[in-house]
Amino acid sequence: MKIRFVTTTLPLLFCSAVICAQDLSAAPPMKMGLWQSSVQMSGMQGMPNMPGIAGKPIVNQSCMTLESWQKSMSQMQSRQQQNANCAPAKVLQDAHKVSFDVECTAQQGYNTSVHVEMLLDSDEAMHGTSTVRTTGPAFPQGMSITASITSKYLGADCGSLKPGESKPVNQ
Repeated sequence: MKIRFVTTTLPLLFCSAVICAQDLSAAPPMKMGLWQSSVQMSGMQGMPNMPGIAGKPIVNQSCMTLESWQKSMSQMQSRQQQNANCAPAKVLQDAHKVSFDVECTAQQGYNTSVHVEMLLDSDEAMHGTSTVRTTGPAFPQGMSITASITSKYLGADCGSLKPGESKPVNQ
């Protein structure tokens, strides 16, 4: 089995969390512009050198516009339908919190459950957690990955980043 780990900035993770709850033509409850996100992962025993695991967070900056939001929503919907058999997402949302649960199965006998919980501190800051648990032939005992996420709005000007782009930040 080939496992791919993808580093996602918080606004994009937040996008996936609200995919079933938001009108894609409406602006999300956060400011558009430059965001910086920090993701600290735990779990994945035996992979201590992976960024975000060995005590050093993964930090990215991303440029979010209404158009890039809508495009990422559309792409996530089509990827979810193409890549795995996923049950309809269970989404709970209010003005300060979004939680998201989804269960997926793959043809190779793998089952994955995802839980995301984001607290919207304001339209310029959010924090939360994401937990992914996978079982299958290579992981009969299961494997869990938990990520602690913080994100802050840096400003309306994205500088050299184009809408929808992100870049790592060296710390």
